[in-house]
Amino acid sequence: MAEQTSFAYEAMARDGRVSKGLLTAADETAALRRLAADGMTVISVRPAALKSEGQNRDFRPAERVLVLRQLGLMLEAGVSLLEAMDTVAQGMQAQKGRAQFNAVISALRNGESFGSAMEDRAPGFPSYLYAMAKVGEASGRIAEVLKQAADQMAYEDKLRREFANAMTYPAFLLMAGLSAVAFIFTQVVPRFGAMIGEDRTRVPAVSRWVLSAGEYANAHLPLIGVILAATLLAGVVIVTNRAVRETAYTFAHSLVVVGKVIQAREIASWARLTAFALTNGVPLLQAVALARAAVPIGPFRQGLNQLEADLKAGLTLDASLAAHTKLEAMDLSLLRAGQRSGAIGSMFGFMADNYEDRLRDSMKRMTSLLEPAAIGAISLIVGFVALSLVLALSSVYEGVV
Repeated sequence: MAEQTSFAYEAMARDGRVSKGLLTAADETAALRRLAADGMTVISVRPAALKSEGQNRDFRPAERVLVLRQLGLMLEAGVSLLEAMDTVAQGMQAQKGRAQFNAVISALRNGESFGSAMEDRAPGFPSYLYAMAKVGEASGRIAEVLKQAADQMAYEDKLRREFANAMTYPAFLLMAGLSAVAFIFTQVVPRFGAMIGEDRTRVPAVSRWVLSAGEYANAHLPLIGVILAATLLAGVVIVTNRAVRETAYTFAHSLVVVGKVIQAREIASWARLTAFALTNGVPLLQAVALARAAVPIGPFRQGLNQLEADLKAGLTLDASLAAHTKLEAMDLSLLRAGQRSGAIGSMFGFMADNYEDRLRDSMKRMTSLLEPAAIGAISLIVGFVALSLVLALSSVYEGVV
């Protein structure tokens, strides 16, 4: 493929409106052909001024939201998809992100669908974005799809930032507490051990354990450092390794508070996408298949894998979901009523609103528990060590007296 060059153009549309923008083409002649094919009367075409190459990085979350909103607004204004993609790509400062979008543009010119081109060549967006793009193509409403996906991404990014902000103070407390415990074990406890001496027959068993642990930690500081480094490395592996991450994600479903947060997020995203597909005329089988693709691998996704086969076999939607998922009776009743009334899309939308409210409440509850939990855990550890040392000193004092 010939190297693409950016051109700035000014042209008049069929309705007489003058528009300006950027496009990429092999040369000026190719740029003129593209504008003429779009029904534009060219006023001027010139090579665009070279911009800074930007930073060699991928998109930030806020940039992904902005890109989708820009595309949605331009498509609503009547700009063609290729021209909108060209214009948005020219304003990107992230080199990797711009390269991905240029690859999507090339794929579109070769006849690929927008949803497939985005999924194959622009990774990093949430999985539901690719599914929603396919829904938009099926319904002819790509602009609305992109704006709704951007709103959902902005909502989730806001939740992540709120969660991170709420976690800051508990994390600070936990790190400060662990540092205090480490200092006590490596510096204070060994000095108490030296004061008590070798004869510890009168010292209570719990105090002997604390003294031995402190002396061992003080004598093997390099080993303790290796253990801490290994723990951090294990955390990195969990975050970066997909198989390990999926296992950890599945395990998190079983946790009391965290599991509810994950479940509410999965059901809210799934219900929102299903509602959008159904209200835009996508058939039920295709809608549930597209929505399932937006759900992360886990227990809920496994249950949804049986839904399409059950629907083809004649089983009702609510019956299949009741058999293979943990949706509540109220949710199933809503879907049952929606099937009977023909308003199944609206029922899915109501379910999505309900679970988004639950998600916010669950996150607030989880973050509100973390601070007292961190304080309580550190207090128990420090109190246990202090009590052990006091018992040891008391036993020595009684022996002297």
